[in-house]
Amino acid sequence: MFGVAFCAVSEAADSFRYVEDFLVEHSYTWSQYVLEINEYFAFESNIKDIYTLTVNFLVGRFSDNYHWTYLIYAAVFGFFYIKSLKIFLRHNKVSNNIVFYVLLFMFCYSNPIYNINGVRFWTAAWIGVYVALNFFVEKDYKKIVLLLLMPLIHGASVVWVAIMAIALLLSRFQSVTIVLFIASSFVSAVSYLNVLNDYSFLLPQFMQNQIWSYTESEMALERMSGVSEYGAAYADFLIALPGYFHILLSFLLIINRRKINRNPHAGHLLTIMLALAAITNFLSGIPSMGRFQYFVIPFLVIVWAQNYEILKKYDKYFYVVPFIYAYSLLYWYRRMSAITELYLYAFPAPLTVIKYLFL
Repeated sequence: MFGVAFCAVSEAADSFRYVEDFLVEHSYTWSQYVLEINEYFAFESNIKDIYTLTVNFLVGRFSDNYHWTYLIYAAVFGFFYIKSLKIFLRHNKVSNNIVFYVLLFMFCYSNPIYNINGVRFWTAAWIGVYVALNFFVEKDYKKIVLLLLMPLIHGASVVWVAIMAIALLLSRFQSVTIVLFIASSFVSAVSYLNVLNDYSFLLPQFMQNQIWSYTESEMALERMSGVSEYGAAYADFLIALPGYFHILLSFLLIINRRKINRNPHAGHLLTIMLALAAITNFLSGIPSMGRFQYFVIPFLVIVWAQNYEILKKYDKYFYVVPFIYAYSLLYWYRRMSAITELYLYAFPAPLTVIKYLFL
């Protein structure tokens, strides 16, 4: 229903640009569509992936209403979202209802349905998380083939494939991953404006140009003068509080690693989680790469839930989570209100479908 009632009316939102693309691509002929696909696979196209192009083309066969595209986006996003959530529920051993619901919230909020606003990356994110959970947690190696879908949906998502491969290589060396995680936590905690230029020269030129735009451009100067992406400068700290809480939970897991390691599978999964967290923490200093940190939150939640009997002495920390996430939720609410209307919440589902898809 959220996809059906999604309203791309704010020019500041990514969804507005997706709708602009739809208005062009929904009228493509078969030959135009095939030409775009051929150019994509020949690396001659300006488009970075073919997911939204394909959805726009298919919807264009029967409608010029962009709400159909967001119905499809929400369905694909939601499918992998729910399949991933089921893995958490299968491995949950939490007996405290408050802790369980906090962990459930953390899992779901790591990539909520709102993110179909930026549909390409965040849909690829749930596919990547689903594959990784099956590979590392469920030991279902057949799902690895789904990684082939990720670059078709968002080109940059191939980075997650590399992250998974490195984490697998580190999975036998828990002590090394602990050292890397501790070092990476400090990198993640400081502003990227203070660290990027130290190693940006090692990156490809196109990435150096992007980093320059974040560190030397007018936008960066505004950030340093107190104008934040989220409003006032203090908002950056409030938005970052959930991230600091995740780091705290990870350190508590490290402190209790000897007890966790008594179960070989739990110890192995802890090592994988720390490796994934360390790699994504180091990458967080690079503009746009910080998003990969959200991929790790479901692993953190599952590791905590699996080892709850060892960790229940820390239940008191979960009681402050509403305050930790308060500003983030306020920001999320403001963004939600910009892409939904009252109809979604006040009207019965059939009326919502009729209004947005058929009227």
